[in-house]
Amino acid sequence: MNKKTVISILIPALAFAVTLSCYSLGVFEKPEFLLYDAKAKLFRSDKMPPITIKTILVDEASLKALEDVAGRWPWPRAIWADLLEFLSLGGAKAVLFDVLFTERYDEKNDRALAAATRTSRNVYHSMMITRAEPDPGKKGAVGFGKPLPPDFASRFAVKKLTGGAAVKPGRENNEYALPIGPLHTVSKGVAVVEFPPDSDGVLRRTKPLREYQGKYFPVLGLAPFIGDTSAVVLREGSLSINDRTIPLDRDGNYFINMYDVKNVAPFSMSGIFASLQKIKQGEVEDLVVNPGEFKDAIVFVGSSAAATHDVKTTPLGQNVPGVIFHVALASNYLLNDFLTPPDRRLTLFSALLGAFLSSLVIFFSKRFFIRAAFPVLLLSVYAGLVLYAFTSNVLVEAVPFVFSTVSSSFLSFGYLTFTEGAEKRRVSHLFTQYVSKDVLNEVLHNYKEYVKSSAGQKVELTVLFSDIRSFTTMSETTPPEKIVEMLNVHFTAMADIILKHNGTIDKYIGDAIMAFWGAPVRTNNHAEQAVLAGIEMLEALKEVNKTLSERGFLHEVKIGVGINTGVATIGNIGSELKKNYTVVGDTVNLASRLESITKEHKTPLIFSEYTYEKIKDKIDCTLIGNVKVKGREQAVSIYTAEHGTGS
Repeated sequence: MNKKTVISILIPALAFAVTLSCYSLGVFEKPEFLLYDAKAKLFRSDKMPPITIKTILVDEASLKALEDVAGRWPWPRAIWADLLEFLSLGGAKAVLFDVLFTERYDEKNDRALAAATRTSRNVYHSMMITRAEPDPGKKGAVGFGKPLPPDFASRFAVKKLTGGAAVKPGRENNEYALPIGPLHTVSKGVAVVEFPPDSDGVLRRTKPLREYQGKYFPVLGLAPFIGDTSAVVLREGSLSINDRTIPLDRDGNYFINMYDVKNVAPFSMSGIFASLQKIKQGEVEDLVVNPGEFKDAIVFVGSSAAATHDVKTTPLGQNVPGVIFHVALASNYLLNDFLTPPDRRLTLFSALLGAFLSSLVIFFSKRFFIRAAFPVLLLSVYAGLVLYAFTSNVLVEAVPFVFSTVSSSFLSFGYLTFTEGAEKRRVSHLFTQYVSKDVLNEVLHNYKEYVKSSAGQKVELTVLFSDIRSFTTMSETTPPEKIVEMLNVHFTAMADIILKHNGTIDKYIGDAIMAFWGAPVRTNNHAEQAVLAGIEMLEALKEVNKTLSERGFLHEVKIGVGINTGVATIGNIGSELKKNYTVVGDTVNLASRLESITKEHKTPLIFSEYTYEKIKDKIDCTLIGNVKVKGREQAVSIYTAEHGTGS
């Protein structure tokens, strides 16, 4: 492999290695969370939970309305007993409290709530299972690693469970907080309500089952769907409950497919208690909330008031009632609306693919537009894939792909900018002294081809030699400074004409000029350009001699021009210390010989039959005759064209 190919592989390999390291260290986690939140706002804000799920909130209006009856928060538990009475009137299917009753306050009120719980027979109370250091001063909590009460575990742990989750040593849950005894002995179920936030403080995911010393307990949102006979299978990557399969990430977490709180349409506790008071007074008309709203509903009870300290930050906003997470999880289950977590293998493969594709296109595409546009196109296509996947309830990580693709593209562009800049400067230095600006621009536009051509190629071209007549005699009778001045005036005029006709000045040989057409930029009309340049060079002698005469030069400058067309070898030729971009071969030798016989034939412009064949339909030509020049055994026909002075 050549150096360019090796670099085109090493750069994306380096970009992917850095990406893999950052991904493994969690560097991309927070940016990925931000993208997840943006997608949730874009696609989940209008999603509706099923109508069979209802939500009741203790909001600011509730605290104010019940202040005279219940006092300040927390309320006496008899208030919750009244709520259960109201929901029983409506025929609720299940009532799930996202309110912790882990501390005893008042025996009478505690008994009232326990009695209502027993009567309702459909109430789920909340518990906490966490990993923490023991806190002896915390009421309602137990010591580090203390076993659960045997009767509690046997009643409320998942019964028909197959499989389990591996727990890393030192990461076991070691603390719990249970509902007070009178409650959990009469509850239909007890479920976990604690949701740990992600590293940025936002709640997005949860472990659907919480393990404690080998027993598993559901979180509140899944509790009504797991009965004594429910088949539950917990394995790596999924949790199956009855006919539903919840996809889990590698840590056993489920990304909750959220719903905006406004679409949940929660009921206020103040409205419910106002309605209950009217019902107790025998008034059943114009109720703020009709108990029938909760017929066969799964009802979640939570709070949104600031004093209750249960407002959270979610992907869809801040100050969201914590109970909404349980509502969303239950809705996901009922609607089979589960969000599949990112596949680590897809993430890493896409990052690898993005790094290598962008680098290869940048390195080997000949068009700058494609180089510049491809990474942008690649990122756009992947962004579309990420968004489409989210609408299909699949999470695809974007940050690793973006990082690897952008870094690989940046490094590739940087390398090429540096190396191509050096090559362009090399080509510019090689050709700037030989060709016109237009030709030089063309060369630099396709500089890679000309870097190759400088190494040596055979091409068809036309060579021109021009020599000053009687230069030796002129030098012997003229001061050297005048000779130098004459040559500079003459060469300036001749060089301008050659460059005007897009010729390449090969070299100045004493009083002679060698030039060629057809390289480095390939053209089909190189013979025509050379002959037109030769004609104009002869015509320009009038102005050259006029200028020299005005400067006191006593001799008239005359030239001979010889031109030949054919195949020659072209390249950067010379020693290690000094090289010139030049042409060599029989084509060059014949052009030189033709220039040398112009004086003999008293014709200042002579070109070969090979040049004639290229221009005979474009320029009026005159046959001079056949000559056998030095160095060639075969005679060649020679021609001339109309021109000005200069013989």
